[in-house]
Amino acid sequence: MYFWPIAVLCVALIAGVHQTMLERKYPTPREWSFLSRWFLRTALATERDDSSKVDRVLVDWRRVGFFYKQLLGRLENETIDGKFLIPRGGDGGILVEGLGRTGFDVSMKSEPWRRGYYEALMGAARAAENLEGHVLDKKRNLTFPKDVVVGPSNPRPKPMPYGHKEAPKEEDCEDAYASPQVFYMKILTTEGFTTKQRLDAALAYADWLDFKGLRDTAGSMYDWALDIAKSGLAAPADFVVDGKTGVINAEATKHVTDNLLRASTALAVHHASAGNVQAALPIFLSVLRARKDLPAEAITSESFEKKSKPKDETGLWPYYYAILDWLTEAPYPPRPADGNQRPFHTLKEACEEIGLMTYIGEILYATSSEEKGLSWTRDAVDAAEAVMWVMQEEEKNDGREKCQQCLRTGLDNWKKMARRMAIEAEQREQDAIDKPSWFGPNKVKLANDARRWEEEEAQIQLRIQKTAPLIDPIKPPPSWIASVI
Repeated sequence: MYFWPIAVLCVALIAGVHQTMLERKYPTPREWSFLSRWFLRTALATERDDSSKVDRVLVDWRRVGFFYKQLLGRLENETIDGKFLIPRGGDGGILVEGLGRTGFDVSMKSEPWRRGYYEALMGAARAAENLEGHVLDKKRNLTFPKDVVVGPSNPRPKPMPYGHKEAPKEEDCEDAYASPQVFYMKILTTEGFTTKQRLDAALAYADWLDFKGLRDTAGSMYDWALDIAKSGLAAPADFVVDGKTGVINAEATKHVTDNLLRASTALAVHHASAGNVQAALPIFLSVLRARKDLPAEAITSESFEKKSKPKDETGLWPYYYAILDWLTEAPYPPRPADGNQRPFHTLKEACEEIGLMTYIGEILYATSSEEKGLSWTRDAVDAAEAVMWVMQEEEKNDGREKCQQCLRTGLDNWKKMARRMAIEAEQREQDAIDKPSWFGPNKVKLANDARRWEEEEAQIQLRIQKTAPLIDPIKPPPSWIASVI
C-alpha cells in the first residue's frame, strides 16, 4: 500500500525534473498541448544529446523519427493542436503522387507555433534522410537495411552480422520512414513560413539531392533557393543578382541580404562540386566582394541595456534563487531574423569570407594559375588563424566550427599544393642537370626554386603545430576529476 504509490510518485518526479531540464535546453511553444511539447523535447534530446545516443555516439533515428511522426500527427490534427490550420487548395488539400498532401496555410497561427511546426518538419526530414534504405519488420518491430531482406526483390541478401537477429522477410517489411522530399516539399509549399525557413529547407533538400547524385534536380532546387532569397530583396532582384548565373552585381552590394549570400554561395559550391568551375568562380568572387563591403557591427552600450535587479548572494538567498529558477518556466526565445536584412561584418562573417577564399584558391590552382591559387590559400590560412585567435581571446563561439573547418582545409590544401610545387621544381632541376644545354634554364635559379618550396613546406609544418590547439583544442577534464587532481 505504501511502496507502489511512493514508487509512482518518484518516477513522476524524476520524469518531471528531466522534462524541466529539457524544456530549458529545447524550449517548446507554450500553446501546444502537453504531449506535443513532450514529443518535441524528447525528439530533439534524442537527436542531439550525447547521453541519449547509442553508446553516446550513434543517434537512434528510428526513435527520433517516431517522435517527430507522432508530433506532426498532432500538429496537423484539427481536434488537437491544428486548429485554424487551413489546407491549401480547399478541403483535403492538394494531393501529389509520391508526396502526399502539400503544405498548409499556417499564417493564422502564432509565430511560436509556426516555428515549432517548422522545427518538427525539418527534424522529420533529417530522420527520413538517415532512415532511407531501411525497412521496418512489422512482426518484430525492428529496423533493418534493405540489402539484408530475404525476398524476391533481393535474391542475394547480405548476411546478418554475427550475433544479430534473424534476417527479415520481404512480406513482413515496409519502408521504415517516408521519403525526405515529402517533408521538404511540405515546407516549401506551406504558406506562413519566413524566407529564411523556406531557404534553409530548399538548401537542405538540394544538398540531399546532391548526395544522391541527382545533379540536375539539385541544380533546379538551388535555382529555386535563389528565387526564394530574391523574393526578400528590397531592391529590384534583377539589379542585385543575375538570375541565370547567380553572380551578384558589384554596384548593388549594399542591397544584398543574408539569404542571398547564402543562396549564391550554395549555388557556387554546387557548380564547383560538379566540376563546372567556370560558373562557380564568378559567383565566389562576387559573394566575396559583397561580404567585404558589409558594414561594421553596430556597437551597443551596456548603459542602454535593461539591467536586472541585483540579487542578494548572501545566506540562503543563492539556494532560493536556484530553486526559483528550476520552478519557473524559462521564457520562449524571441523571434529570429528572417534573413532579409543586410548582415554586419562580424567574426562569423569573416569566417564565411575565409571559406570563400579557400574555394577560390582551390579553383585557381586547379584551372589557371598554381601560384595564384597557392597565394589565395595561404592568405585564407593566415586569415583563419587570426580570426580563431581573436575568437579565443574574446570567448566567442558563433562561427568557430566553420572557421576551424576552413583552417583545417586550408592547411591541408596548402600542404598538398606546396608538395606538388616542390616536386615539379625538383624535377625541373634534375632535367637541367641530366640534359645540359647552352640555352637551357638557369640551374642556379632552378635550385633556388626547389629550396624555396622545401622551406615553405617546413613553414607549413610549423604552422600546423602552431594552430593545433585552435583546430583540435584539448577539452578540460570533468569537474570531479579536476577536484581529485
